[in-house]
Amino acid sequence: MYKVGQGVLGKITFKDGVEPSYNRTYLIIKVNGTDISVLNVSSLKGKERKLAFPSNYKIDNYNPPFDFPSFAKLDSLTTVSESFINSNCRLLRGGALLSSTDINNILKKLT
Repeated sequence: MYKVGQGVLGKITFKDGVEPSYNRTYLIIKVNGTDISVLNVSSLKGKERKLAFPSNYKIDNYNPPFDFPSFAKLDSLTTVSESFINSNCRLLRGGALLSSTDINNILKKLT
């Protein structure tokens, strides 16, 4: 059902175990059976300086699935079940995919 490159909106617990207080955007980067790996995605507005960190990747072709200029937090990789995504998140832009160029660049940086 889910595909690499789709964006979702919801609340997925941070790596430190804290649940976000509001819905956040995530990028699906791996689907392995019923496990789905996501990265936290944040808008660039007011956070441009964060692009200097090697742990962040500026998404060049963000729309779709994201509405605003964004970056992926490469150190936020989290894996959850498909049923968790079904219950706690919604697909962005009807499941539209991020550009293959950005996906491939993100995957390269993660390896």
